[in-house]
Amino acid sequence: MTELAKWNKVLLRSAAILQLDPEKQKELQADVAEGFRLYDEMSKTLEVEGVDYVILKSFDSLPELGHDLDFLVPNPAQFQAAKNMLLGKLHGTPQELTHCDKLVGKFSCYLPGFTHDFEIYPTVSQLGEEYLDPVQVFNRRTRGRVEGREVWLMSDTDRVFIRIIHAMYRHNFLKMSDVIDFPKLIQNCDTGQLTQSIDAAGMGDSYLFFLATEKRFLDRCGYSSRKLEELARAAAKRFGQDRLRFLEKDRLVLPFRIPTAGLIILFLLKAGRDVARGRLRSAFYCLLAPPLFLLDFVNAVFGQKFLQRIW
Repeated sequence: MTELAKWNKVLLRSAAILQLDPEKQKELQADVAEGFRLYDEMSKTLEVEGVDYVILKSFDSLPELGHDLDFLVPNPAQFQAAKNMLLGKLHGTPQELTHCDKLVGKFSCYLPGFTHDFEIYPTVSQLGEEYLDPVQVFNRRTRGRVEGREVWLMSDTDRVFIRIIHAMYRHNFLKMSDVIDFPKLIQNCDTGQLTQSIDAAGMGDSYLFFLATEKRFLDRCGYSSRKLEELARAAAKRFGQDRLRFLEKDRLVLPFRIPTAGLIILFLLKAGRDVARGRLRSAFYCLLAPPLFLLDFVNAVFGQKFLQRIW
């Protein structure tokens, strides 16, 4: 059960229920404290170096922090300056990236004295497909307080939007933290703006499936969310029928992995909408997803002996 809680990113929140050893709880809390220490150091360093950033999802599941810190740096020149600084001045150790992460342009490294890896992203994507303008996300950032410190956060609506993108197109599964954090995360989001962002990204089908899956879990727990129902009504009005309803009758298990057939359908549907909107490069990357799923599966079967991690 402890391992299951860890996989679902709820270990600290379930410590009392699982009756974790006090020493283990101290170890987990020390790990979170280290993550915040890394944030304090890097946020100050980036500001001194003139690099503008906004936090990506790292603080959306507190008290759980995860194994890394994600910063969005949309300005290309500043992104390169941050990368050079991490490698040179701070002596970071670059981490091996998946092929998809390389396509996106992500950079990840370990800094001396820290076990959390520090990651910077130029945009939000899985393999180069387009969902949003990262500059607009950056321009909508707000100054908030997290654990007694001031933090540059995305707007409430953008935080929900990017949570859905990561679950559906990057991670391809929902953890328990995704399920139980979502009702709180959506409380202050703008329903109209979120629906418009989803529509502009060409991911209405993914949104419908995500909301339906979220509701299935909450219904099973006997929990209702008026805001979730509001989002679902707005989504049904804008996007119509849920095309993946036939996949929503499987067993509810957490982490909940989205069926590969469903992922292929979602990427193909997005490719079609990207073509219709003139985003041909984005459509091309979406069409790469199905063969990459197959290649990633074959590579995993052989213990990644032929290629490093793909997806």
